[in-house]
Amino acid sequence: MTRTNRTVGALAIVLYWAVTTFAHLPVSLWLVKRRESEWLGTFQLTEFLPALALFGVAGLLAHWTLRALACRDPWPTLVAWALWLACIAPVDRFLLYSFPEYLHYPQYALLGWLLARWLDPARRGHGFGIALLAGTLLGMVDEILQYVWLTISYSNYLDFNDFILNLLGTVAGLLVYYGFRDRPSDGGAFTATGVATTGFIALGLVLWTLISMLTVQANASAVLPWIERELSYGTWIRGPHAGHYYVLPPAIGTLLLVGAGLAFTQIGRAITRSGCRAA
Repeated sequence: MTRTNRTVGALAIVLYWAVTTFAHLPVSLWLVKRRESEWLGTFQLTEFLPALALFGVAGLLAHWTLRALACRDPWPTLVAWALWLACIAPVDRFLLYSFPEYLHYPQYALLGWLLARWLDPARRGHGFGIALLAGTLLGMVDEILQYVWLTISYSNYLDFNDFILNLLGTVAGLLVYYGFRDRPSDGGAFTATGVATTGFIALGLVLWTLISMLTVQANASAVLPWIERELSYGTWIRGPHAGHYYVLPPAIGTLLLVGAGLAFTQIGRAITRSGCRAA
């Protein structure tokens, strides 16, 4: 990739992230707005999202089934997708507030794909962990901006649940980019995995230190200053998706975030090492 192409790619990534971050609230409000129709009566666009998602997932499954059948060694990618779904299931049941939050997945899947394409255009594998770390950090900045600025009128806490959603969305994009493909490894994947692993551990230590400082500063108060405006962490709140959802406390959210990041970084390395030779 030439320097010009890399510059254009970096600008495209920044622009995409900025647009999707700042458009998050207006798009969400547009989706949940009540509308009147002579044929449909009163409805919301969110009512059509499940059907659209079902068609999209069906098409993706058909595409990846064909790719898997064309491979001699599809199992690492298949196992990775199975583990991803195993993470999605409890997130869907316990951490999701409403159906529009599913938009986090395609939003960050495309970001993950763009990051990997920019870091590793030849698909040699060294972009997986670093792209996952970058996508996770950008997802955190997204939620921080929402809490302190974009949705300040109704955001009662910094949402660690959405940190997890954004990470899982990034993982999906990376599995799409690297899955079922032949990648001649140049040895850089091992080094990049180490860098990403170190980055996730450092992220966990920084978050844990900040959380500890805020807890001490709170002086035994139930509400943590700066990241919680009213008591929310560690509670079950009524929501339209599954009836109730759990608000992850910062400490548990940090452990889940870092643990998932480390696990999928290693999974990405396994996919890279196996490759996918044409049958």
